Amino acid sequence: MHLDTVISDAANHTGQVLRGVRPAHLDAPTPCADWDVRTLVNHVLQVGSALALAGRGGPVPAELWSQELLDDDFAARFDADRERAIAGWAIEPAAPITLGAYEMPPAAVASMLTTDLTIHGWDLARATGQHYEPDPAAVDLTARFMTEMAEQGRAMGIFAAPVPVDAAAGPFAAVLAVSGRDPGWLPA
Repeated sequence: MHLDTVISDAANHTGQVLRGVRPAHLDAPTPCADWDVRTLVNHVLQVGSALALAGRGGPVPAELWSQELLDDDFAARFDADRERAIAGWAIEPAAPITLGAYEMPPAAVASMLTTDLTIHGWDLARATGQHYEPDPAAVDLTARFMTEMAEQGRAMGIFAAPVPVDAAAGPFAAVLAVSGRDPGWLPA
């Protein structure tokens, strides 16, 4: 699996959802506890920026995660970062990438950020009434990441407890359930 292709597909799918977010959606609830659409869009912009920085070999400063990146043209901002990320990851960085206070292998950074885009793309789509079907390779990468990191993520308060899901629900529904999301979530 080529990371640049998976990153590109995940970013393209999530970017399509971002382009469908309207100002009237910004105060709506999302499947992410305590996050409205505005907060979630800002986080997705942070992830896009982190992917672009990491694709060039980093560093990705810890301050990025507290920045307000949401503006009137947030979809264009994400698209620009998406293009920089795809170009950067076409030649995977060789050296470890500094992500905040941590140094990580490039593949781990790519997996973490692609998982973020894939799951949050679904969150945004659900919250704004859009269709979202991630690329199978992104689902596979996300499933592997969640298998390895879900418990640590729960300990850090990033993921909620897993949600029971029917085995026939499909691989992406299973990933969402592991992340603590109800795959059947709909806005109230």
